[in-house]
Amino acid sequence: MPERATAIVVNWNAGAHLSRCVAALIDQRGIDLDIVVVDNASSDNSLKALNVYGDRVRVVQTGENLGFGRAINRGLAVSDGAIVIALNPDVVLRPNAVDAIVEFLNAHTDVGMVGPRLKDAEGRVIASCGDAPKLAGEIGRKFLLHKLFPMLNFRRRWPAKSEAVDWVTGACFAVQRRAIAAVNGLDEAIFMYYEDVDLGLRIQRAGWRVVYLPEAEGMHIGGESSKQALTRMLVVSEASYAYFIRKHLGQWAARLLLVLRPIEMMLRAALWGGVFLLIRSRRLEARGRLRAYWFVLTHGAVEEGL
Repeated sequence: MPERATAIVVNWNAGAHLSRCVAALIDQRGIDLDIVVVDNASSDNSLKALNVYGDRVRVVQTGENLGFGRAINRGLAVSDGAIVIALNPDVVLRPNAVDAIVEFLNAHTDVGMVGPRLKDAEGRVIASCGDAPKLAGEIGRKFLLHKLFPMLNFRRRWPAKSEAVDWVTGACFAVQRRAIAAVNGLDEAIFMYYEDVDLGLRIQRAGWRVVYLPEAEGMHIGGESSKQALTRMLVVSEASYAYFIRKHLGQWAARLLLVLRPIEMMLRAALWGGVFLLIRSRRLEARGRLRAYWFVLTHGAVEEGL
């Protein structure tokens, strides 16, 4: 067993979620855990709640919002744990989760990356891993076929037991430090979203396996920071997607999917327009989404002027 493992939490205005996340890390059993919180220039009071832990938690102030990948790389640079657990502040791990991850990675030295089973606040299992994207599936997603036919999961999976996958969610994953070092960390060209799929594919290409590990479990509230800037985050997601597709499926696929983008945006706008009209409790979310879809239709997946 390595002398120490490192947990890196990326925070941006996560409020009370951050303290719950860190408390769960401190309560992990059977492991000496180095906890690093990388703060992307939060303007709330989320960091103040960590003062009670003193030197038990290290805080890295970036001075600006670096996004997820660059923030994780900052955390990697100031830590040395042989195994690194990266997570969002709205993830709460069960007390034995890190021990299960470390034990598994020590026993399977060919595995470079693992992801735990995550459940939502109601206890439902979240699709937190999957297969490499294929062009046919990405075309289907442009027409929202996964919304009409739930059996068409395309790249997402819900395994019942531990098995090899192509990627695990960035909400919470663990890596061998030597594996992530071999691929030079997360791709800093991706501000947010798709960096997890990209990392899983690159780690595999470097000769390591990626494994879904349900023996480790946590709860993920989901998108708490993104909800504060929903329109911008949806536009950023589309930009990250375009970059990811170009990188992994090539220019031809990227051009084809770009041609189909207006169809997807109009379909999504129609869907969320209905939500806006019919579900009063979700009107704020619907308004943010509709603004994003209109922006992408009229300006493309760029943030200027947003």
